[in-house]
Amino acid sequence: MPKKKSLEWRNCSEAELTQKIHAWAEGVDFRDTLIFLEGEMGAGKSTFARALLAVLAPSSRSMGSPTFPLVQEYAANAGYTVYHIDLYRLKNEQELEDSGIESQIEEPGSAALVEWASLFEGAFAHWWDPSRKRRKKVVLVRIEANSITTRDVSLTEA
Repeated sequence: MPKKKSLEWRNCSEAELTQKIHAWAEGVDFRDTLIFLEGEMGAGKSTFARALLAVLAPSSRSMGSPTFPLVQEYAANAGYTVYHIDLYRLKNEQELEDSGIESQIEEPGSAALVEWASLFEGAFAHWWDPSRKRRKKVVLVRIEANSITTRDVSLTEA
């Protein structure tokens, strides 16, 4: 993971954000990493995921947000699986449990980009509990749209 525990990017256009994501992620091994993407509808969570996937799995074509299928799977060039997960359409924690997504999130060696985990705080709280030993690195990405064309992004490693 990046050497810094947190980063902030302010007033970024989509092109600037894509460049910053590429610079941040280039050469980083995201194996065993869980990235929570948080922000309002349309803030840029899927844009962030596509830019990161372009670094991790450039030979795969990102299919955008996996809202309908919930999960899209990509093969990272470094030989591990990257899951892009969108929990928006799930209605409750029982649906989350029934979906089987947790097994993909917890899969050893994989990376997962998870949108809308905050809708299920109880199911994901253990990832932020510092007293629990985690098998994965955790990064929280908060995205806030300032306008139609700019965003603020903060990345915090737990």
